[in-house]
Amino acid sequence: MSVANDPAPPVTEREAERREHFMRVAAAVFRQHGLARATMEQVAAAAGVTKVVLYRRFASKDSLILAIFAESVRRLKLQDAKPWTGYGGGMRRALAAARSFEDGFILLVRHGDQNPAYQASHEALRRRTGLRLRSLLWHPNSVPPKEGRPALLELSLEPMISFCNDALAYWVEKGDPAKDELFIRWCGQMIRAWRHNAAELLDLDSPEQEWPFDTEGAEP
Repeated sequence: MSVANDPAPPVTEREAERREHFMRVAAAVFRQHGLARATMEQVAAAAGVTKVVLYRRFASKDSLILAIFAESVRRLKLQDAKPWTGYGGGMRRALAAARSFEDGFILLVRHGDQNPAYQASHEALRRRTGLRLRSLLWHPNSVPPKEGRPALLELSLEPMISFCNDALAYWVEKGDPAKDELFIRWCGQMIRAWRHNAAELLDLDSPEQEWPFDTEGAEP
């Protein structure tokens, strides 16, 4: 006899692939018609299944949207685990992650803060970007605990968080992949200038060494 705290059955590889397929189809439908106007009927039709099949995996449209947003953030965080080796490398990896789930990422950046039901997902994206930038200010040292951080730190981070997320979404949506390295170099220069100015403004003891532009992955 099953009880309420029984562990959930493991998700098979086939089921994980099916869920991802539905999320990709749904993200394209939501991006085309808008989060508010798009319906589960449209998603099911685009996926070539019945609504019943879709609802077996996602209890509601909101749960489907939240799954899409969670997957977008998850892909970015997977790339974040890799070591930072210079300006440009982080944005290159973020670009690859965003492109791997393009519709979902653009939806999250552009529309994730427009509905209270999705704002936690949008804030998760901003926290992820803020964590990366905050770490960069003290790199290669560790970020100090909250009580030891400058009073204006978060204020200095907010506009740069928006810049990084918006620039990435813009390039994924409208940029020419053949010019990715130009975009990445531009972002790297912007982040380098911000780091230098923020460290000076906040009177940080972060190293002043000139970190290189990371060309890993660039065409020879």
